[in-house]
Amino acid sequence: MKSPLRPALILVVVLGLFLVATPATGLEPPLLEIHCIDVGQGEAVLLRTETAAILVDAGIDGTVAAYLNDRGVQRLDLAVATHAHADHIGGFPAILEQFQVDRIWYNGQTHTTRTFERFLDALLESSAIYQEPLRGEQIRFGELIITVLHPERSAADYSGHLHDKNIVLRADFGNFSILITGDAEVHAEKDLLVSGMPLAATVLQLGHHGSRTSSSKAFLKAVSPELVFYQAGRENRYGHPHGEVLLRVHRYLQARLYGTDTGGTLVITSDGSSWEISTSRTAGETARPLCIDLNTATIAELSRLIHVSETRARQIMERRPFRSREDLLDIPGIGSGRLQEIEEQGLICPLPGAE
Repeated sequence: MKSPLRPALILVVVLGLFLVATPATGLEPPLLEIHCIDVGQGEAVLLRTETAAILVDAGIDGTVAAYLNDRGVQRLDLAVATHAHADHIGGFPAILEQFQVDRIWYNGQTHTTRTFERFLDALLESSAIYQEPLRGEQIRFGELIITVLHPERSAADYSGHLHDKNIVLRADFGNFSILITGDAEVHAEKDLLVSGMPLAATVLQLGHHGSRTSSSKAFLKAVSPELVFYQAGRENRYGHPHGEVLLRVHRYLQARLYGTDTGGTLVITSDGSSWEISTSRTAGETARPLCIDLNTATIAELSRLIHVSETRARQIMERRPFRSREDLLDIPGIGSGRLQEIEEQGLICPLPGAE
């Protein structure tokens, strides 16, 4: 499928432009609304101002199209497909069929699924201008500025994991900002940390539905958000969000934390300086998970730690009490490298000398 993709998709490639949009919504100025749409185990984020509507990912089915219709959205100035997994692009055929979409961004990477073929067919049948944006590229809609942070260039010739070249966006609205990360994982986060691109933001979407594959300590601290959210289905089979990620957020950030699995659709509203959030369910903020206390945890709880088998869990229990995490170096098979990985996992409760 790779050979026809590039000539088919690169209908119009406009690189390095700073564009101005025309009005698309009736929202009262000067406000930005960010709708973190509850699509179950998937992602979809709608950014809406008085001049524009931008959709980043579309979930897996027609849920997002119905959501846009219910809110009177008539057209999208920009649609962004962060990568080719079904829970991010599956809803785009319905979007492209029912709405005028002026422009669509995609990283260009091919995939072999029927879902991707339907996405491609819908794109080719639409009138949307297609673009594979580069790092640093910007597009402006009044006061709202969208900047591409990742990937560095088109992924049309990239054959690695789809998450590696996932599009990561920054949106600025006055002094308010948000990072939308899609399924970017630690590998992409490391690239962003050395890229020189601005990462500090008011709001952060946790990568990959709150998976342990994303949201490293270094990345969280670099963004240093006031508000963190993730999108995941209730009781999903992947266990998203993972407890260690939620613990890292609570441990290293002074941020409020919300998820669509508990709060439903989240709507963040900003006037460019302050912000507020509302939820479609009454659950509110995501509760802080319980950490693992080395001195009281059961074998099953200790086995949740990386590199800790049932045998090592028993050895930990035999060497209690622990006064610091460094005491784990006394456990056979746990050296300094593995201890660092255990600490970075973020599951252990604080102990004296641990921080």
